[in-house]
Amino acid sequence: MPDPVIIAASAMVALASAALLLHGERKNIVYARLHMASVVDFACLTLIFWMGYPFIGAAYLLLTPLCAHSIANAHSQSEGVKR
Repeated sequence: MPDPVIIAASAMVALASAALLLHGERKNIVYARLHMASVVDFACLTLIFWMGYPFIGAAYLLLTPLCAHSIANAHSQSEGVKR
């Protein structure tokens, strides 16, 4: 039987993710969404290391923050451009 703490934490992450996705546009909502994605991302990274794939986990650890910061930077730069 799965650990109740894991089930409760997973439910909270799922509820918070759904709330952020369904919520309308607000100031800095993209950063809140990126933060929630990084929480889920860290759980996946931990699982990758736990399953015994250290090289894949290391590549994931290095590339994921780079991608997230690139997305945030692109969003920040696009806010200055009038459409």
